[in-house]
Amino acid sequence: MGVAYLIFSDLDGTLLDADTYEFTPAREAIKFLKEHQFPLILCSSKTKAEIEVYRAKMNLNPYPFISENGGAIFIPKESLNLTGFNYQISSGYYVIELGMPYGYIKKCLDKIRQNLQLKLKCLSEMSLEEITAFTNLPPAEAHLAQKRDYSEPFIFEDSPQKLSLLQNALQTYHLNLTKGGRFYTVMGSNDKGRAVDILKTIYQQTYPQQKFISIGLGDSPNDLPLLERVDIPVVVRKKDGSHLSLKRENAYFTQFPGPKGWAEAIFKIIKGGKK
Repeated sequence: MGVAYLIFSDLDGTLLDADTYEFTPAREAIKFLKEHQFPLILCSSKTKAEIEVYRAKMNLNPYPFISENGGAIFIPKESLNLTGFNYQISSGYYVIELGMPYGYIKKCLDKIRQNLQLKLKCLSEMSLEEITAFTNLPPAEAHLAQKRDYSEPFIFEDSPQKLSLLQNALQTYHLNLTKGGRFYTVMGSNDKGRAVDILKTIYQQTYPQQKFISIGLGDSPNDLPLLERVDIPVVVRKKDGSHLSLKRENAYFTQFPGPKGWAEAIFKIIKGGKK
């Protein structure tokens, strides 16, 4: 039995264009993965509802996905062996929850904001027009972005000192802060890396005779836990020409940004046999 690849991919700025959310330049690479039956597992800060839109567009419905920076793993029912893992059944998925409930997160953030007199605006408090203007998302997708279960994104409009105070205050409630392409996000102890580790284990116990090589692709600080837990990390170039800093010897830094860089890496690594 030959090597099989597991691909864990961020969306915004990685598989999706950071401004238009298009993935046309990556279509051939996605088709290539499907033809070889290499699972493409979306791993995003986006909500379940948002990710389902792109899974449908990319025809990835047989595969699991990871929502809200590792807040939960959604696995299509009857597809993988979940022995040893606690899960719930919801909407045709086995759901492994790793994050804190949204209500707790928002309550804590509101309390800290009031105590520290912070200037920030939560995604849940923004109108659809404001979200659309800030993110370029169409209104229908902006609405889906507010359907959160395990995290609260926000725009921070205060000083770096206040950001540090916020970070320290969140830790007293066992909450963490991470940075994506546009928003800061408050969440529990979950991250993309922990979710990736769980899915790697589940795939290996489902197919014990198969050798898997994991590839992770990302572009922002919230992708670092993902990039640190895969066999081959890929840092996708940003539109300004910069790359996220990652100190791993075998990291691949793409020449092109967004979905074009994503496709570049998939073909280079899998067809080129990079280890």
